[in-house]
Amino acid sequence: MNVDFPHDTRRLFRREKGRMPRTLRSPLAVSSLSALLGLALAGGADRPVVLASPALGALGSVRDVQIASDRDGRVTLALIADEGRAMSDKGPFVARAVRAWQFENGAWTALGNILNYKRPRPAANLNLALDERGTPVLAWNENYGDNDVVEFRAWQGGAWTNWQSRYIGISSPQAAKTRAVAAWNGEPTIIWGELPRNGFGSNLTRRRWNAAADTWARSDRLNTPGVYARQPSLVLDASGRGTAVWLEGGLVSAEILAWREGPGGWTRLGPPLYRRARAYMTTPRLALDAAGRPIVAWLEDLNGRDTLYVSRLDKNAWTPLGGALNVDTASSPSLALDSRGRPVVAWIEERAGVGRVHVAHWTGETWRDVGPLNLDSARDARSPAVTVTPDGATFIAWREDVAGRFAVQVRRFE
Repeated sequence: MNVDFPHDTRRLFRREKGRMPRTLRSPLAVSSLSALLGLALAGGADRPVVLASPALGALGSVRDVQIASDRDGRVTLALIADEGRAMSDKGPFVARAVRAWQFENGAWTALGNILNYKRPRPAANLNLALDERGTPVLAWNENYGDNDVVEFRAWQGGAWTNWQSRYIGISSPQAAKTRAVAAWNGEPTIIWGELPRNGFGSNLTRRRWNAAADTWARSDRLNTPGVYARQPSLVLDASGRGTAVWLEGGLVSAEILAWREGPGGWTRLGPPLYRRARAYMTTPRLALDAAGRPIVAWLEDLNGRDTLYVSRLDKNAWTPLGGALNVDTASSPSLALDSRGRPVVAWIEERAGVGRVHVAHWTGETWRDVGPLNLDSARDARSPAVTVTPDGATFIAWREDVAGRFAVQVRRFE
């Protein structure tokens, strides 16, 4: 899992103010495809199963949603939701709470209660990672006054760890919003970004907790010196070694680079990834298939529209998996793989300010797009997250405006 800079900032720099025309998929063709393919994301049911949402109690609007599944098929869902208004010496703010559940026997079982160490506090930018045994590890931002920090907890032995002393944060808010989180042996492994004290660019390092020294151990800088690197995405293989992708370059002209950890350090994988050179890019998402090949989903500018693409690294070259997945402006991609290593992607398409949830499955030859999945296609939906269990069930979660409050929606495709 990863945390991004808000990609809406690109609108401040976009040269093309209006939408440029492009060839759109025929509505009739999309309708016919949905009818014919049986909405087969990972194996077959002709309609998604609507799952009851976890009980939020007194919590209000949901602000972030994450979902993941382990090798035994257990599904974990985590979210951030409003807890009410509060006051600090800086003025009023909205307190937010972090919670998590697991899906068992057809129902959501709460993993403890509210996870925040201190309340009331604002919370944002949620990460959920599962280690090789399925242990959930969470990370999130908390802000209070002038401090912006990242907190961590793991569900171990039926309880959440108390890792309050492990928080990471420096004075720059950017440092706490550029990270990727994976998990190994019940512990987080992080790609962390921060600005250098002197000079230009930013620095990405891999960090792991060193219990003996009671501190975070960091690697050497991973990215190109003096260049801005951001939006990392990190996956660990069966031995716990990392593969990561991130953006390098300017805000409106960047490229995706892939790196892999080995016995001698990190080495570059393949050439830079893009569909058009020197284009605006954002939100890379990484997965590894059974052969260890990186598969990346990302957004790239096409005629003034954020467009979703997926590619796979085959030997030393990136192979495009089809063309653009979206028709309208895309945002918030989420990537998972089925048991055959084929990508499943969820995202938001926005029209007239209303976000609609889509999910598509790569068949090996083409994308099968199912959507919109909104409870009400006239209501705004955000924050899609997708996972696929070993038995082929696809779970997708998002938050949707229901009567003026964002509520969790969960669907399952068998």
